[in-house]
Amino acid sequence: MSVTAVHPAPALFLEPVATDRARHRVQELMTDFRSGAWTPTPLERRVAGLLITSTAVDGTVTGGRVRTALWEGNLTMIEDNGGRFASVLADLVPVLDEPELTALDVVDAAGELVTAVAGLG
Repeated sequence: MSVTAVHPAPALFLEPVATDRARHRVQELMTDFRSGAWTPTPLERRVAGLLITSTAVDGTVTGGRVRTALWEGNLTMIEDNGGRFASVLADLVPVLDEPELTALDVVDAAGELVTAVAGLG
């Protein structure tokens, strides 16, 4: 009797939807910021500044830090300026909280966006 080894097909890596959505939203907002199609409000700049301050020790944007910054912005931030910055930050929370969703390019792009919105970049 002959036994034939069956090898499973290589696993296809499908990126989680949350990671893909966060990456797209960060890139889209940064593109609009750079082109002048979107300009942050004073509140959005303040919230971005709070995020920058909260990352001073380790340089890492985390889900908890984003939640704290969004709390500062409250309802006004969701309504003003189309709520785009708040929506992008909210999309980042699950990506930052779950190690299997985290993609370094998204984290780096988010840091660049926050720095730019804070007026530091």
